[in-house]
Amino acid sequence: MTTLHERQKAEVTRMPQRSYITEWVIGIVGVLAAGVGAWMYYVPTDWFLGGLVEGWYLGMFVGAGVLFAAAFGLFARGMLRDDRIWTTRVIVMTTLAVLALAGAVTFGLIWIL
Repeated sequence: MTTLHERQKAEVTRMPQRSYITEWVIGIVGVLAAGVGAWMYYVPTDWFLGGLVEGWYLGMFVGAGVLFAAAFGLFARGMLRDDRIWTTRVIVMTTLAVLALAGAVTFGLIWIL
């Protein structure tokens, strides 16, 4: 009687590809918020919501800056997890997140003052 021997195989485990859907959705909502804020800056005061126009565009810019900071921060974190070192793309995304947050804080201060 013959015996069948099975060869041992070395399995390579790979990390699953990460989806960036959340980051894209947050970024697109941030672009829309910035667009609405820019549009509200030029809305005439005799419009039926004209009284709200005075401060809303600043609020929209603050919201857009926070959304951009979140999206760029999540992109940077995902890329850092993939690369495991600080590469150029991780540094660029982190810098964009910090700049977006600084813009949101600046518009927030203007809005308050």
